[in-house]
Formats: sequence, structure tokens, C-alpha cells
Amino acid sequence: MSFKLENTEKYLREYTKSLLENAIVEIARKDRTRNYPSRPVTTNITASGSLQESLKIVEKQGNSVLELNIEGNSYAEQIDEGTNSTDVSKDKLIQWIKNKRGFKDLKGNIINLNNISKISAIAKIISKSLKLKGIYPTRFLSDLVELKFKELNNIDQPIVLDIEQDIDNVLKKLGYKKTNNTFSIVTKRISNVNNN
Repeated sequence: MSFKLENTEKYLREYTKSLLENAIVEIARKDRTRNYPSRPVTTNITASGSLQESLKIVEKQGNSVLELNIEGNSYAEQIDEGTNSTDVSKDKLIQWIKNKRGFKDLKGNIINLNNISKISAIAKIISKSLKLKGIYPTRFLSDLVELKFKELNNIDQPIVLDIEQDIDNVLKKLGYKKTNNTFSIVTKRISNVNNN
């Protein structure tokens, strides 16, 4: 016998959907600043849009347990938390630079995407830097989860509603017996075994 948790599950599904929608917005934000040792850089996280497109809700229903996860490209966690060292091929970086329209060099000049030798040289420098220094954290997911986690403080409302709507099963699960419309529980008195 299990409880009916329709309201709680609905609340969690809506919460997860909201978290997903906010994650997509965070990835596209153009005002996110990363403070590199050389200079701060303000830009969006996305280049090709594949990270946003990869995000989806995966729902698994187990034995009276609902599991909701947001899954996406594996590198999202690295971008969020940062890394000490990251190995990215020069070819992938060249494609990333091309996707990142308006890519600027360290002097702030926009790179001509038709200049393959310049793009290749920049990709090589970035690859070396990523290997030595890793990725600086963006916290685009961590900050969002911390902010949205507060919304779970209201989960008691759908839980209470579920209990109210399924009180018979709740009481039966707690050991009560129902006869007609009356609940009762059988109690036993344990006598003192050291009675002389």
C-alpha cells in the first residue's frame, strides 16, 4: 500500500520544469562575467546552442519514488564548476571560435572568421591555456540551484494536501484498522515480567 502523492509529484514536476527553463536562460545570458587573471570577460556561455538544446528532463518512476533529473551535454558541469585542467582538441576549439560570433582577441578586436591561420593560432593558445589552467567556473547552474532551492520550502503544502486527500491510506499505513467509517488501533499492554 502506498500513498497517493499526485499534488507533491505535480509540484516537483513544475519545479523541475522551471529549473530547466531558468537554466536555458542562464546559458544565454550575455551579462555573465568571468574574472580571468588577465582581465574580466563578460559574455554568454553558449556558442553553438548545443548545450541549451541538450538539456532535458528525465523522469523515472520507481517503487513509490519519483526521480526527476535534468540532463544535458557532459561539459555543462565543467563549465559550471570549473576544472584544474581540460584537454580540448584544436579542431573543436576552432569550431567553437567560429560559432562564437563576434569573438574578440585579448586587445578587444573582433577576429575575422575567414582568417583560418589566425583562428588556428588562437585555438592553439586556448588549448594550451585550458590544459595548464583549466576552465574558470561560471556557476551558472550552482547559483541557479541555490536560488531555486528556496522554492522547495513550500513543498509542505502539496504534501499536506496529498495526506488530506488520502487520509484513509495514511492511517492504515500507520497501523489503524477501519471499520465502517471509524478508525481504531489495537494496543497491547505489556506486563512487567519481573512481577513476583
